Amino acid sequence: MKKIRDLLQFEGVTTSSPPTSDDLKDLKLKEDKKTKGFFVDQLSMHTVMNYSRVKRLIDDGTVLRTKAETGMNELSSRSHSVFTIYINQTHEPPNATDRDRASKITIVDLAGSERQSKTDVTDAKRAKEAERINMSLLILGRCLSSCSDSSAGSKHIPIRESVLTKMLSDIFGGNSKTLMFATVSPSTFNFAETLSTLQYAFNAKKIKHKAKVNNLSKQIEIKELKEQVKALGKTLIEELEKAAQQKELLDKEIMVITEEKELIASALKSSQEENELLKQQIEQLKKDMKEMKQKIASGQFIPAGAGAVAGGALVAGAVAAGGDDSDGEAVPSASHGTKIKRNVDANDDSEEDEDEKEKKLQQVHAELVRKLHLINPALTTHVNSHDTKPADGSDSVRSDARSTASSSYSRSGGPAASNEIRSYIGHAAAVYSCSFSPTGERMVSASRDRTLKLWSVKSGNEILTLKGHHGFVLSCCFSPSGDEVVSASDDKTLKLWEAKTGKKITTLKGHNDKVYCCAYSPSGKEIASASCDKTVKIWSTDSGKKITTLRGHNSAVFCAAFSHSGLKVVSASDDKTLKVWDWKNGVELNTFQGHTGTVWSCEFSPEDDLILSASMDGTIKLWDVETSFAVRTFRGHSAPVHHAIFAKDGQKIISASRDRTLKIWDAETGKVLSTLIGHTNTVYHCCVYNNLILSCSSDDILKVWNLKV
Repeated sequence: MKKIRDLLQFEGVTTSSPPTSDDLKDLKLKEDKKTKGFFVDQLSMHTVMNYSRVKRLIDDGTVLRTKAETGMNELSSRSHSVFTIYINQTHEPPNATDRDRASKITIVDLAGSERQSKTDVTDAKRAKEAERINMSLLILGRCLSSCSDSSAGSKHIPIRESVLTKMLSDIFGGNSKTLMFATVSPSTFNFAETLSTLQYAFNAKKIKHKAKVNNLSKQIEIKELKEQVKALGKTLIEELEKAAQQKELLDKEIMVITEEKELIASALKSSQEENELLKQQIEQLKKDMKEMKQKIASGQFIPAGAGAVAGGALVAGAVAAGGDDSDGEAVPSASHGTKIKRNVDANDDSEEDEDEKEKKLQQVHAELVRKLHLINPALTTHVNSHDTKPADGSDSVRSDARSTASSSYSRSGGPAASNEIRSYIGHAAAVYSCSFSPTGERMVSASRDRTLKLWSVKSGNEILTLKGHHGFVLSCCFSPSGDEVVSASDDKTLKLWEAKTGKKITTLKGHNDKVYCCAYSPSGKEIASASCDKTVKIWSTDSGKKITTLRGHNSAVFCAAFSHSGLKVVSASDDKTLKVWDWKNGVELNTFQGHTGTVWSCEFSPEDDLILSASMDGTIKLWDVETSFAVRTFRGHSAPVHHAIFAKDGQKIISASRDRTLKIWDAETGKVLSTLIGHTNTVYHCCVYNNLILSCSSDDILKVWNLKV
């Protein structure tokens, strides 16, 4: 029985000792029913890029060939060797004029035909090998003779009679060109062998070839195109579903805006009516004040309770200046000995009445400001910019009225709070991310203007501007030590910066699409990044190299965060799921399903037993890490929620939404404790340091708020 062995079986495999031909396993020759050709099952194939690699493979295979010493040759080959090179020509990019082509080069080293009388072989095993070699060469010779003979009776080619001829079936007059190199001996002692070899070469030379260019089959191209159409159809369906969800959310937003518009129109009409009424009252008050001043100046003003004039003496009752009910002091009359009452000085009455009227006007003004704020907060700013400071310094009263109006209004549930401490203005475009330093003295922000900025929390001054990204900066945060800052951008990179000097330390490259999020581990030795390429990568801050890649999401990953123990990572994706990973082993531990829209943010609770998530479906969810079930759902925002975080103690939750507000929640009850209003566009991100909340928005502004409700 003829044996087929893979001479490159151990290529690229490390073994304890050099392999020999006896270590090679036997392979089977099989027939492909579709192409009617033969192939060796489990035969190894190796990619080559240059000639040196090809030569090394040939040398490695030659070492493992079966060889033995005979009387005619010290290193006689006791086997046939077949070495095949497959060549594919492709065009990038593909085009209609240039088609891909394929070819195959087969190099065959045949074992020599030797007479046993000359080889002095006495070993039965070697004699059997020689017999099989001569038999395969005999059948190959018959095939060559059949191909070269043009007579009518020699049409059949006995290819199937030998394993060797089956493997070389492509060369017998088919779509190929055949060359034979004959090795002969000049000695007369080997005349018979030389003549037989030359006859072999002559028969091979007579074979007629009909070679043609091997263009790749159109059926393969059609199959590939069908697969591409199927994949594109699946992507289209996903995009349509996503668009339908976005349309549904937009319809809800439009409905809410329409309702708010109707409420505003109703409130505006009511306020206009009240405004007209108040104007009439003010005009009447001014008219009464003018008449009273004229009476006081002419001495015609008679206070309430005054008595009649008798005997030339004015007997006055109780005079109330500015509405006072206290009685005046009685004095004895010089002529009649009766008690009369002295009138209050006219100038004092006039001043007190004016003060009283001024206070009433201030109250009316405050009420108007409050109603204007209910209609449109922007109108309040416009009205205040035209206020003139009264002579008695009553601007403090107006300021109080404005703060009262602002604190009594909320767009969507929960009491509105005027907890804003300071605004930080400096970016030229939307601010996507922000973070406090570990000491709370500084903060960093990332913007659409392709920069990061470092700020002083106390003074509100800009300390440094970091430039280097070639795209929008989408995320940033301080290291646990506060010495470094990491940033992520849609230029597919992350960058590390020195927090004190703003100098760039290194650039982390490896993602194939936008990097949406970056986060330090508690030790500060690792960084997690989330990308639109559907992966989460873990990086070493010491070497700047990738440690591992976590794959499992079916769509873009928008957020990744370490657990407080540093052993796990949670990720949030556009596929509406969250996943928890054992990042050191690259193992997916849990998948959390329940959101009906893109999940924008995620983080562990302080005890690592819960996970908090925020979604485009307008909800916030708390998940149990062990069971993967949603423990609680928070509803209250009227638009998608971009970010949600735990306060330091884990008892409160802060969320940032597209409805331009932040909300403070009770983590246990799910109740809205307060709504923070101040941004004029989408609020993308928020973070906490002790009792301070930092937020950033599409209005290009950062704000710091008081967490205390």
